[in-house]
Amino acid sequence: MNQLHPRVTIVWRVTGLLAAAILTALAGLFEVAVLLPQGDALIYPGFLVGLVALVSITLAIFWPRLRYRYWRWLVEPDRVLIQKGVLWRSRSLLPRVRIQHVDTRSSPLQRWLGLATLIIYTAGTRGADAEIPGLAAEQAEQLREELARLEELDDRA
Repeated sequence: MNQLHPRVTIVWRVTGLLAAAILTALAGLFEVAVLLPQGDALIYPGFLVGLVALVSITLAIFWPRLRYRYWRWLVEPDRVLIQKGVLWRSRSLLPRVRIQHVDTRSSPLQRWLGLATLIIYTAGTRGADAEIPGLAAEQAEQLREELARLEELDDRA
């Protein structure tokens, strides 16, 4: 089975750190607007903010490496296999005959790092059925074309 590109951990860390900053700011706002005026500060002012910052930054730094470790994917002639999850593991088998179309997407950070996400849409679902993040941009384009080519062969048969 294939691994994602190692640079995907950078994308996950940056987005995790942005989420940590937002959570820390919200905790600070909650403490200043709600807890301190009522005299309900936990132990001392800033404790809640420090705790939220410590936990969220620690997760943002260490979780992407674990996430990367358990992400695997494989494109076979008759199916696409996606395996992921650190705590809750999932294994998805997408039959090739159910794949309707395939897209690629990349954020500015992903483009800067030369990465893209492959999005697979299958019959019978309203949205994307599966995504493979953190592929090298060229690899994502090749996989998209390969899956589209396989689907065209099915339409002709």
